[in-house]
Formats: sequence, C-alpha cells, structure tokens
Amino acid sequence: MISLNSSFPVFIVDHIDQAKAFYTGHFDFQVAFENDWYLHLVSDSGIQVGFMLPNQPTQPEVFHQPHNGAGVIFSVEVDDADTAYAEATQAGLDIALELRSEDWGQRHFSVRDPNGVFVDIVQAIQPTDEYQAGYESE
Repeated sequence: MISLNSSFPVFIVDHIDQAKAFYTGHFDFQVAFENDWYLHLVSDSGIQVGFMLPNQPTQPEVFHQPHNGAGVIFSVEVDDADTAYAEATQAGLDIALELRSEDWGQRHFSVRDPNGVFVDIVQAIQPTDEYQAGYESE
C-alpha cells in the first residue's frame, strides 16, 4: 500500500497571474513557490494548490493541455458558508452556484475562477437521516 503524506491539485491554466491574484486576493493563500511557468500556493490552514502554464517543454506531453473548466471541482471547507458567500458576493466573484444546503450534509456555493476552475466553498452541516447512514461512525 502506498502511504500518503499530503495532496494538492495542479491545474494547467492559461493565466497564472490571474490565478495568483484570485487565490491570494480572495482566499488566505500565499505564494510558496513561483517561477515563469508554475505557481504553488499554500493557505494558512495548509491547503495547497498548484497552477502550471500549458505546453511546458520540461513537462511530459500528458501535462500539456490546459484545463477546460469541465469535470473538476476544487472543494474547500469553511466554518461559515453564509459569511463566505457574503464576502464572495461583495467582492463580485463569479458565482456559479448560489448558496444552498444539501441533504447529504453540506451548505455551499461555488465560484468560477479566472481560468474556469470551479471552487466549491463548503460548510459541513448535519445530513438528513437518509444520508446519515452513509457516513462512517466516529
């Protein structure tokens, strides 16, 4: 079995500077590493995310195509989704999904970043009885 230490997504995007401004300006991310084709961010709570420009000659061909906005959700958890939603709305972020509560135990909304990445901002809430059985007991 492979033992894991940490995890972080890397999005291949066309606009690294816009990603940097978005994530450091609207979330608590700071630059951990940056060069002309790669940006690595870390939040105060230790969440990591990377952004890489497409078609880098130092990277294998499988890492050349830019993210097209489909099929990926970058979920981040917050203590208070209502407050986060008010902040996102006030900042004029591109709201892709309005604030709502889900039976499976989430209160959340989604924004679209400047590269088309959907960021789902989630607060854990009590699930309905129907979904409670699906959670591992602690």
